[in-house]
Amino acid sequence: MYGREFRGLSRSSKRSKGFQASSDSAIVRFKPTRRQPQKIGAETLNYEKTSVDDALREMTGGQGPDVCIEAIGLEAHSPGPQLFYDWVKQQTYLQTDRPDALREAIYACRKGGTVFALGVFVGLVDKFPMGALMNKGLTLRGAQQHGERYIPMLLERMAAGELKTSHLMTHPLPLDDGPRGYDMFKNKIDGCVRAVFQP
Repeated sequence: MYGREFRGLSRSSKRSKGFQASSDSAIVRFKPTRRQPQKIGAETLNYEKTSVDDALREMTGGQGPDVCIEAIGLEAHSPGPQLFYDWVKQQTYLQTDRPDALREAIYACRKGGTVFALGVFVGLVDKFPMGALMNKGLTLRGAQQHGERYIPMLLERMAAGELKTSHLMTHPLPLDDGPRGYDMFKNKIDGCVRAVFQP
């Protein structure tokens, strides 16, 4: 699972009945958010200090993961010159999104595996590895959360105690503290992963 925010953390949870996994790994950059996946039993990899592809292959006997979930979207980062390349393309309006994590997920996924692109993308990407996608026989799926279909089921499971989400709310705040909470979230102050405002 590539990502550190709500989308990624909620999708990596092995506690979610019907979404079982033999092992979970979270690829994240910020230190405070590396603690969050560990709370739900996922191993974390810091892509700035680890070759993610090598680490995932070692964990999977050289095959790569069966499923890779990209949960970052258009604001992905990467070490090295690729980030600068994508940033320049964005600034000159030659592409709208930085697909670093999506590219890496496609390269890392095992042959015949599935890549889910759940991060928010808004337009065009450059250097999309279509050859790797096709030659590895990957299934690529992308979607926003389908609220009408899933919200009632998720709320029922939360009420029954089957789905735990308390680890996602790191900073409950009164509604009047909205600007401060947003600043904490944006700048990762005090390990803020998600500020939740209560009236």
